[in-house]
Amino acid sequence: MAVYLKQLALGPMQNYVYLLGDPITKEAAVVDPAWNAPAILEQVKEDGYRLTHVLLTHGHYDHINGVEDIVQATDATVVAEARELDDFVFEGMGGLVIPRSSLKKTFTGDRISIGKLLVQAIVTPGHTPGSQCYWMRGKTSSEDVVVTGDTLFVGTIGRCDFPYSSPRDLFHSLGKIKKLPDETVFYPGHDYGSKSSNSLANEKKTNPFLMAETVENFLSLLRR
Repeated sequence: MAVYLKQLALGPMQNYVYLLGDPITKEAAVVDPAWNAPAILEQVKEDGYRLTHVLLTHGHYDHINGVEDIVQATDATVVAEARELDDFVFEGMGGLVIPRSSLKKTFTGDRISIGKLLVQAIVTPGHTPGSQCYWMRGKTSSEDVVVTGDTLFVGTIGRCDFPYSSPRDLFHSLGKIKKLPDETVFYPGHDYGSKSSNSLANEKKTNPFLMAETVENFLSLLRR
């Protein structure tokens, strides 16, 4: 089906915040709301949508510092991987504690319905233990999109040198992304590359971390 998708560049850390939704029902989700909740809400209103969900790729401060304001304004359901929700969002391992009482509706399943748009959560540990990506099927595979958070950037990958990170897990998580259709366009969590998005087909030819065929090759790239 057709997908409403808007990329917003917000904040001092080159973050990308995403709006995605169903153009028929006008229901939408925001991915990793941070830095400027009023601007996010204004964009949703301007586009004629209603926010029903907040999707979190992970629980670092720079990806979640707008969550409470968004939920207060919309009563949206917050979606995250279960460990990430508990350890990072509620316990503050990512630098910000959000009280459980502030998020009355949460969901940790892997299939999220935004109107009639089905969003598939793909758990991709490595950057954090509960990182996950969000994949949406278009009318054809050339219209498929996946939002990758800090797991995959254009030309590089997310950090995996935190005490709770796992380079080996990240290698296997990237393998999950590589299995998606080549025509899929991925949208990263930061503007760290030469462009704001890329097809997986192109990325697999140019990103050295996706070109690594073994864990050992991958780890050697990280040591450079």
